[in-house]
Amino acid sequence: MAEARVDSIDALKSLKAAMLKFAEGANVALGDAESEIMRTVTWLENEQTSYWQLQERKRMEMVGRCKEALRAKRLFKDSSGRTPSAVEEEKALRVALRRMEEAAQKLAAVKKAKIKLEKEIPLYRASVQRFATDVQVDVPMGVELLETLLVSLDAYTSPGAPDEVVSSAPSAAGIVSGGEVGQSMARAVDGDEDEEKPKEEIKE
Repeated sequence: MAEARVDSIDALKSLKAAMLKFAEGANVALGDAESEIMRTVTWLENEQTSYWQLQERKRMEMVGRCKEALRAKRLFKDSSGRTPSAVEEEKALRVALRRMEEAAQKLAAVKKAKIKLEKEIPLYRASVQRFATDVQVDVPMGVELLETLLVSLDAYTSPGAPDEVVSSAPSAAGIVSGGEVGQSMARAVDGDEDEEKPKEEIKE
């Protein structure tokens, strides 16, 4: 005699709801991660690269102006024939050189980050591909299976169920046999009874 057993239909409904909620949250997380990657790529390639390239040009021009100011100051003679102090011009040149060097370092760092990111993106996508497939394919298939099972079980347990529903429902219920939570139900499925075989004669 074969037996199909389901201890809690409510537990199956809770499982279905949990799977849907999990898939929704996982898809949002995957989408957010992909969007963040694209924002970072855009930020590096456009905003940061353009900004520091412009800063590098501007600061190079400032260095040129500071050098010209220092040169003019050293060539200038006052009424007494003395060369005035160029301390301020020398200080301004040092600051301009330091700022130009900073811009060059920032631009190099942006380029290095772009190269590293281009290598890391395929590795990340490969690492989450199996998970994404589970979330987008396997979980919906599992939810669909549970929905089919719940429809069969609801019909099976409803009062006055048609004979064809009652006879077919246990086969669906057998998919999840063995649960332990909530209301319990079990229905025996009659099998073919073995015919009694005659005993063999004892030969002397």
